[in-house]
Amino acid sequence: MAQKYSDIVGLRESKAAYNIRNEEKGEWSFFIANDQFNDIVRKVVSAVFNNDADAHKSFWIEGTYGTGKSHAAAVIAHLLCDPVDDIKEWIDTEYSAPKYDALRGSLYKLREKKRLLPVKLVGARDLAHKSDLSRLLQRTIKQTLKDFGINILVKTDFDNYVEHIDTNAEIWDIILGKSPKLRSVSPDRKKLVADLQMQDSKTLLLAEEALRESGIDVRLDAANLENWFFEVQDKLKELGQYDGLLILWDEFTDVMKSDIGLSLLVELQTLTEAAMNSKNDSYFFFISHPSH
Repeated sequence: MAQKYSDIVGLRESKAAYNIRNEEKGEWSFFIANDQFNDIVRKVVSAVFNNDADAHKSFWIEGTYGTGKSHAAAVIAHLLCDPVDDIKEWIDTEYSAPKYDALRGSLYKLREKKRLLPVKLVGARDLAHKSDLSRLLQRTIKQTLKDFGINILVKTDFDNYVEHIDTNAEIWDIILGKSPKLRSVSPDRKKLVADLQMQDSKTLLLAEEALRESGIDVRLDAANLENWFFEVQDKLKELGQYDGLLILWDEFTDVMKSDIGLSLLVELQTLTEAAMNSKNDSYFFFISHPSH
């Protein structure tokens, strides 16, 4: 027979603020689902199934500080992105009651068909101009791919480097002069451009390394960002493990409130509307708090 409250009730550990980019192992699983969260899960599942044009959309959660929206979004990301074996215990525990049979079943059915790669952003850092959006997304997605051991090169990478070399000839002469590795395969600018036009992956990787060492960024222009984004999605799908990208963007209020917020929203709307096409399986998940 229970002698004290702790024999009946247990507390799960939690933090005052949840950091989606610096999660501790298993931290997401401390979340306790409620009816509001379950309604969100149902909408997300319906969207990602991608069999209903009206439901196939990206997501936006808004809530005041401390209400658990970041943690809730992190849980959804794990449900959509982790191996099924890693989320099974949480699903079977939280949704063990008969009234959750349909929700539990829909989650497992979805994961039989779909798995997304999580890409995490926080706030408006590194966004000083609207052209920075393409650089931020490209750099973060590339870093995520690297972290997951996925090597993807798409055509617009090569095109963008060729354009940058053609318009910054003197800079690339200096970069070549300081990079023995790049110079060993492309001894001069003419050969470098020719190799990139032939879409030589080794040359591109060496050019990227030389640029990182120089501290220079190559930016995709807005017109190319959409093409690049969905080429990455399609290449990812071809590899067989993931079907698309989940861009989880926390503290998105900072983006909206910035001086360039409106122009960034226009660019992001273009991407999210393109993602609604039935041939695509990538989603944005924005997390913000109420703002005047």
